[in-house]
Amino acid sequence: MKSGLASAIFYLWLLWLVLSPVLGQEVQNPHNDTSQLVCVPFGTCEPCPDDALHEPFCQPFGNRRLMHCFPGNTSTSPDIHSGPSNPQESRKGETIGWESCGRIVEKERADFYEFVACNLVIAAVAIFVVFARSKRLQAMQARQLAARIGLTRGNPGGWYNG
Repeated sequence: MKSGLASAIFYLWLLWLVLSPVLGQEVQNPHNDTSQLVCVPFGTCEPCPDDALHEPFCQPFGNRRLMHCFPGNTSTSPDIHSGPSNPQESRKGETIGWESCGRIVEKERADFYEFVACNLVIAAVAIFVVFARSKRLQAMQARQLAARIGLTRGNPGGWYNG
């Protein structure tokens, strides 16, 4: 009987953990909600400056995009998709902010080609070193063999027995 009581308490506790965030929320009137903002991206993703890399909107890739946010009350907010008549004028209640955005395709492509170019340069240098080393090793082995069998190179054109 103790295990049944313990499991019932466990399941009630688990139910309480799951439902407590839902039951603890305040009921909000959707017609009178001014804390909700509707944000629209403005522009393209750009790299974050060095002094802002620690900010949450620069995580995880170090890029950000400008956002224009308006109050969520649609009866007083202007049409989001139509720009203001004067670009310098800001709309009433407009808030400027940043959002985190993904990788910048052009930058990633440039980084990829830089990586490939560096690998090709390293491979070319390595192949040159291998060929130079093998040629030098081959010449050294030929001299050792010639010394073993008693050949010396006296004249510039060939070998003779010394």
